[in-house]
Amino acid sequence: MKPVLWVFAGLSVLSVAACQPRVSREGETMALLERDRAWARAAATGNVDSIASFWTEDARVLLPDQPAYVGTEAIRKMVTASLAIPGFQISWTPENAIVSASGDLAYTYGTNSITVPDSAGHPVTTEGRYVEVWRKGKDGEWRCSIDINNTGPAAKPTSQPPDTILSRRSHSPMVA
Repeated sequence: MKPVLWVFAGLSVLSVAACQPRVSREGETMALLERDRAWARAAATGNVDSIASFWTEDARVLLPDQPAYVGTEAIRKMVTASLAIPGFQISWTPENAIVSASGDLAYTYGTNSITVPDSAGHPVTTEGRYVEVWRKGKDGEWRCSIDINNTGPAAKPTSQPPDTILSRRSHSPMVA
């Protein structure tokens, strides 16, 4: 190949590479954490439209001891029913966000608190944890596509390895 063609080919590759959008993962992480905090603030207002706008149209919400809520209509019904419970309150605090290298997929995790009345009408608050998978829409907004939470004490970071099922199974007579 002639040197002029090599130069042209090299410049073409460089110009295509330069046109690729650069993703600031740090910037996207901060933006996503703020988006999750804004969602928590919206949840406190009780505005169903505002709350539901943070999920994708095909989102899945997975709550303890409940069926999966899939899609806008099912999620709106779940939100409406929850807000209709006297004394219902929900709050959450994101701990971290991890953004993909492409900048269009991410997840957040953190702690949450849900208050509902018991059978006698007294408020009972349950602490839990959550993981949310987020997708960036064509409009540039982050929206939650998978929302999973569970009850239990807030996870505390540890440097000790957990006592796993596998380590307990090694003492079982069923393991060869």
